Amino acid sequence: MPVLVLASLLLPSPAAAFCGTYVSSYEEAPTNAASEVAIVRQGNRTTLTVANDVQGETSDFAMVIPVPEVLAEDQIHVVDPTVFDRLRDYSNPREVSYTCEDFARDDRDDLDNDSLDSGTADTAEDVTVEVEAQYIVGEYEVVILSATESTGLVTWLQDNGYYVPETSADLLGEYIEGGAFFFAARVRPDAGIESGQMLSPLQFSYTSEPFGLPVRIGTLNSPGEQDLRIYAITDYEQGAVGISNYDRVDIDHDCMWQPEGEETLTAYYDRQLDDAFGNIAGAEWVTEYAWGNGNCDPCTGVIPSDDDVYSVGYQPDYHMGMYYWFTRIRMRYSPDTAHQDLVLYETRTHEQTQMRFIQYERELEQYFPICNVGTVENGGTCDDDTAGDLEDELDGAGATAGVGCGCTSAEGAAATPVLGGLLLVGAALRRRRAVVTR
Repeated sequence: MPVLVLASLLLPSPAAAFCGTYVSSYEEAPTNAASEVAIVRQGNRTTLTVANDVQGETSDFAMVIPVPEVLAEDQIHVVDPTVFDRLRDYSNPREVSYTCEDFARDDRDDLDNDSLDSGTADTAEDVTVEVEAQYIVGEYEVVILSATESTGLVTWLQDNGYYVPETSADLLGEYIEGGAFFFAARVRPDAGIESGQMLSPLQFSYTSEPFGLPVRIGTLNSPGEQDLRIYAITDYEQGAVGISNYDRVDIDHDCMWQPEGEETLTAYYDRQLDDAFGNIAGAEWVTEYAWGNGNCDPCTGVIPSDDDVYSVGYQPDYHMGMYYWFTRIRMRYSPDTAHQDLVLYETRTHEQTQMRFIQYERELEQYFPICNVGTVENGGTCDDDTAGDLEDELDGAGATAGVGCGCTSAEGAAATPVLGGLLLVGAALRRRRAVVTR
């Protein structure tokens, strides 16, 4: 028997499930500046992929990210931006329609580099900035910098076309004291990128004991409140990813929702996010999706393929193949509340989570709670034949309806993300009002 086939037979079997009918998925409203990042963690190796979009002159675009080591050229790549479309669409909140028949057993689904300044910045005293490395990667000029003090670093960045406000010095100084290097990228003038054109996501890998994301540097150019979506991929046994140094909030899901008039799922979910994030005076996060190996119930959009997962940095085990856990985190913060960079951790838990909202049907009241209301006493029920089957299903699958329906990988594309919150970005991005598109 081939090794990969044997490995697949050894994986845990999903719980019995009853997949409903997919109706629609969340389409993010253009209300908050937002960033999207994919982060892969395997052992002490982290691969970070950042989605970039610029609306305005590409000459005004730049990014600066603190990194723990001098990156080699083979640690930096560009990737196809459509991979973010698939990660987003796969993990979006979804609307589902169920009927009593869905729960009958017979109907259940089975389970060149001259343009770079290679010199250093001279201050009145000593050289404080060193160009440790410089590369051409896709449409970008990339430099890796070290610095001994923040004023010289700010001067170097400003002199070399990276918009950095003078107020950045204190925060950059903290990163310097912590031993960080700085990954700086800008669009090459000869790259042929037109104004408003989608840029390739930048990806880089490094080895570091700490597992985290530097979000504070992105608040230096913040338009105010910012949203961050993290698509985290870990080895399956490490389970879901969480954030240890900010508060987690919950949103009522896996419940029946009753639209107010012509309210859409997008409008409803935005209200839930606003309410949840507004309950705590600080930065908060919520797990929007957590499941292993591309499973879903029901599936939205196009499922990420093995190539998609590989392209964002996941290295499959030779024997086990693609055996990973996917977590989508949504976080909201402002310059005042993002007081620390994110400290991430692998929970080693495998609770399946998805923001699933079920169209209201009175006969399902006995089996599904109503969102933000709860279980209806003496609620409607299916007929006796299907009711018995449904009770058995709920007993076998636990409190969350529909866990375990597995989908397979496929190809696809759509949509355009917008950078806004993770990185220190160019003046053009700072001046415009960031818009999130689906």
